[in-house]
Amino acid sequence: MRVALCAATYRRPEGLARLLEAVAALQVSAVPGLDLAVVIVDNSSEAAARAQVAASGERFPWPLHYVSEPRRGITFARNAALERATALGCDFVAFIDDDEVPGPRWLVALLAAQRRSGAAAVLGAVEPVFPPQTPNWLIEGRFFETHAFADGAEIGDAHTANVLIDLRRLAALGLRFDHRYALTGGEDTMLFRDLLDAGGRIVYAADAVVYETVPASRARLAWLLRRWYRTGNVEAALYLRGRRRGPWRRPVNALRGLLRVTVGGGLFLANLLVLGFGRKHRIVRPLYTLCRGCGILSSTLGWNYSEYREVHGT
Repeated sequence: MRVALCAATYRRPEGLARLLEAVAALQVSAVPGLDLAVVIVDNSSEAAARAQVAASGERFPWPLHYVSEPRRGITFARNAALERATALGCDFVAFIDDDEVPGPRWLVALLAAQRRSGAAAVLGAVEPVFPPQTPNWLIEGRFFETHAFADGAEIGDAHTANVLIDLRRLAALGLRFDHRYALTGGEDTMLFRDLLDAGGRIVYAADAVVYETVPASRARLAWLLRRWYRTGNVEAALYLRGRRRGPWRRPVNALRGLLRVTVGGGLFLANLLVLGFGRKHRIVRPLYTLCRGCGILSSTLGWNYSEYREVHGT
């Protein structure tokens, strides 16, 4: 069984160093016949990570492949990873981000869940690691935690922060990341929705844990509001490309956005009046609904937030 462990990187040398160190320490001896390769796709135009990856490769326990993809955008980088994994004859591809580190048995847990279920994709858990002096309300609100499911549960969504994909199944369906979402994000949501629509299954592996470093530039309300707004953009795009397409979808989408804005705004004001500023995470929570509604409205009108134009962390 050949597996490509893939990560896209963009001007994060410290994050990449932590990732490579943790990948080198993975415990995979329990997987019989595993043939592992690691693929790092550098999305910077100046090939900034080439020397770093080459230096790491000299002492790496598995083949370490460097790919330069100068076209800016997360979709270009991730499709380049799929292409290299295909060229290597891999059966599966595991994606992780360059601001994350895997637990020692992360890959073993993903592969075990796939073997038990036969699923087209396996999603793992992402746990945030906050910088010093992060506001308590932000941690108490659990705004950076991904949704957890029962181990082995079949789920209806996935993301590339921690996932194993059956590469041959992906190729058979002709699925790749959509370049329309190169800078906005949401490309992984679209790909996994297409996979589900084609009859593929996604299961959850509770023990497949990665740890995401939250930089100080993200550990603040302004970034959360922008992220929630962007998730509204993605939700709008998903709705507009639904199975029963028609001109009625756009006005209905706008109404969905208005409803969320109304509900979120009303709950925010109610919480503010009842709770004051003493429990900030409770005050902030309805802003998720409000911002998501704004994102649905703006995307319906053709305006989308390009989240990946900005770099967070080092």
